[in-house]
Amino acid sequence: MRVNSESPQHLKPDEPEINPAQVQARVWVLVAIDACDRAGLLPIGKTRLHRMVFLSNCLAELYQATPPAKRVLKYKRGPFYPDVQWQLDRLSAMGLVRVSNLLVAKDDHGPWMEADYSITSAGIETINIIRDTPLGKSTGIYVDELVFAFGRLGERRLDDIALSELNYAAPGVADGALITFDDRDSNLALRKTSDFERVAPEALRNRIREKLQLYLRYIEKESAA
Repeated sequence: MRVNSESPQHLKPDEPEINPAQVQARVWVLVAIDACDRAGLLPIGKTRLHRMVFLSNCLAELYQATPPAKRVLKYKRGPFYPDVQWQLDRLSAMGLVRVSNLLVAKDDHGPWMEADYSITSAGIETINIIRDTPLGKSTGIYVDELVFAFGRLGERRLDDIALSELNYAAPGVADGALITFDDRDSNLALRKTSDFERVAPEALRNRIREKLQLYLRYIEKESAA
């Protein structure tokens, strides 16, 4: 096969270019599954996982982290990220994530697929290597803390808490609306954590972990109201 003379010299013929955003999203998802394993949350259902990813997107800027997706539609079944789901399916095909209890059903909203996810021994070996890379370390710092804080919430609230999250439950945000975290100033989660710090500046200044935990506890109470 002839290679176009204008092709990048570092690529072999027919070799796909690496998409940094896809790599980052895949690392984020695998780190999250691994963190769930460490927190005793596996196997984790698809619905719960997507809702946890949504919470991680809300608060990522506290840690100056870049989430796998800054925008999501307010879906009738709760937050759902097609790209995160694609990454899960890809990780499963690679043998790094195990899928179980696959169920395809139909309800009032139409057909729906549910499944449980856990990490394989190959996935553990892989993520241990990834966690030693700069991307793995920066992702792990935030995702680990979010997952462990999420896991400390009441079991009955884990599936509902994201639906009470301030950005998701904001008045006027109807089903099908786009929720975006591109603008820090319009992120109601970050504004609430700033409110916490104004109330107790000495206790919360530069205490990112505590602000994350306070916010999750706050919306947990909102979901119970």
